[in-house]
Amino acid sequence: TSPLNAAAITALTDRWRPETHSFHLRTGEMTVTLQDIAMIAGLPIEGNPLCMSTDSAGWREQMHALIGMVPQEPREPEAEDKKKERVAAGA
Repeated sequence: TSPLNAAAITALTDRWRPETHSFHLRTGEMTVTLQDIAMIAGLPIEGNPLCMSTDSAGWREQMHALIGMVPQEPREPEAEDKKKERVAAGA
């Protein structure tokens, strides 16, 4: 694989417009679609999600290394919540 072209990344970053989620180039506006990412990454759009097992030790550290954040630790249920079995954790 070739190294990232810092000048190209900087040029694209300068042309990104968060209001429209698109790049504004000399030739016009360009939006990156889910299909574009699927073609680039070689991942299917439909089907089961790709995810890691949360049963393994160190999964939070792996998630942090991959995406830079982890879900919050589940809170301890309060007295009135103890009747409920599930606690939302988020992802």
